[in-house]
Amino acid sequence: MRVSPIVAPILLLLATTISNYAAPTHTVQKGETFYQIAKQHAVSPDALAQANPNIQPTRLHPGDILRLPSATVSTPASSPVPSTPTRPLSVKIQKGDTLSKISRQHGVSLKDLRRWNRLNGSPLQIGQTLRLSAPLTAAPLAKPTAPALTLPTPPKISFVAPVRKQIDSPRGRLRRWEYIVVHHSGTGGGNARIFDAYHKERGMENGMAYHFVIGNGSDSGDGQIEVGSRWTRQIQGGHVASDSLNEIAIGICLVGDFSHHQPDPRQKAALIELVRFLRQLQSSPRLKFRLHREINTKPTECPGKLFPSAKLHEILD
Repeated sequence: MRVSPIVAPILLLLATTISNYAAPTHTVQKGETFYQIAKQHAVSPDALAQANPNIQPTRLHPGDILRLPSATVSTPASSPVPSTPTRPLSVKIQKGDTLSKISRQHGVSLKDLRRWNRLNGSPLQIGQTLRLSAPLTAAPLAKPTAPALTLPTPPKISFVAPVRKQIDSPRGRLRRWEYIVVHHSGTGGGNARIFDAYHKERGMENGMAYHFVIGNGSDSGDGQIEVGSRWTRQIQGGHVASDSLNEIAIGICLVGDFSHHQPDPRQKAALIELVRFLRQLQSSPRLKFRLHREINTKPTECPGKLFPSAKLHEILD
């Protein structure tokens, strides 16, 4: 069919306009997580999930195509603008890296690096992620204060739901657990994978000492629950200084150093939800909630002096 010389330019313009406004997508690469992709495109995980109702956030596969929320669509530029080099938002620690080296490489002061990553003298760990700019929600550092006595706001989403199948998997072969013991990592960042590698380096053949990890938004989602292999295999923990207690105590580690700041609200909400879910899973005997310092056979401050122990005991005892 012949196209009129008058109509042809109009069709070409229409096709170009449609292509410019097509919904953007992201093709999942090996090792990428739902949270990382959302962060990469500056959208919230909830918005990304709503834009992809047929995709399970915890079951991404390389090659999956995610539709990015429409809010990220930008209008076509009238003319190309020369790009300028920008500093990455974060960097992963490699072997041989030091804080001074990273400071020089990226033009960031040591003071800012320590402040943005809540570093208080703890050694850097290979695989750890360091922020190279201030968090968007960062507030001025304040003098540590006593934990607030208000109840945490009920979360709008379920923190357990994305990993419920993993938590449920040992049903029918549960050990006879008696305690749930809460720890902090004592670091600014980290996740289950990082802790697993670190504990294996320390000679723990079963890897990560805890059964669960709750992220703080640094190397996993804020309030994201990660299930360790010690739980799925229903084997003893390695998180308290007593073999007999490790046999009957479930270990939960919240990422952060709560000797210098309180847990994030989402972390506290996730902890409460996880403890209640585990108690539903094992109704008898009732799992007793304890802090590391309350049950450890050796003196420890863990999970930190600013951990809201009184309020959480009030909620969970």
